[in-house]
Amino acid sequence: MVKDTETRILKTAGRPIEARMNEDGDRRLVGYGAVFDSLSEDLGGFRETITPEAFTRTVSLNNDVMVTMNHNVDLLLGRTAAATARIGVDETGVYYDVDLPDTQAGRDVWTLAERGDLAGSSFTFTVAPNGDRWSTDGEGRRIRELTEVRLIELGPVSSPAYLSTSVAARCLAAFIDSETETNDEVADNIVDEVADDIGDEVADEVRVNKWPVRIRSIG
Repeated sequence: MVKDTETRILKTAGRPIEARMNEDGDRRLVGYGAVFDSLSEDLGGFRETITPEAFTRTVSLNNDVMVTMNHNVDLLLGRTAAATARIGVDETGVYYDVDLPDTQAGRDVWTLAERGDLAGSSFTFTVAPNGDRWSTDGEGRRIRELTEVRLIELGPVSSPAYLSTSVAARCLAAFIDSETETNDEVADNIVDEVADDIGDEVADEVRVNKWPVRIRSIG
């Protein structure tokens, strides 16, 4: 698997996975792997949203993308390189349309989809250089916005429990560090402005100590 991959789950609520049969009897599965501009659940200290342009480049490049069951490449359902799967982007998100194989996995997925047993879809991706933005919203929540990703794999899942966020966690840590550095810079600027009022000795002490100590010293 490609280094620094991440996996997300999209539950089926409002976006059911459809089992379709062509006129010639071939079985297809259609669903969304990701939707745009929808804030995720808490992913471990941050929430995530996907911009409408995030998948545009990866889809236009026609890279080989696998459609699998339970993000397991051993349960391959189709792939774009073999023209057995199609990936596209619309106003809702990125979708897949796969010709189900006459294999155990293909037959199982068809049955599960018809019964409504599939809990959602997953997609595996890597973030392009400068392909995400971090911010803090008005409620103090840290938000990651995906603006460009490379899609590797997507498809239906039977359980929505699995989330791979270790790569994002490292990015979150870097963002928190940058916030701390910014706060330190702001604090130093404040001290410079009030140095004449609090005296050089106190000002020097405030600069050396951490931000909470600075507040107490100034107070």
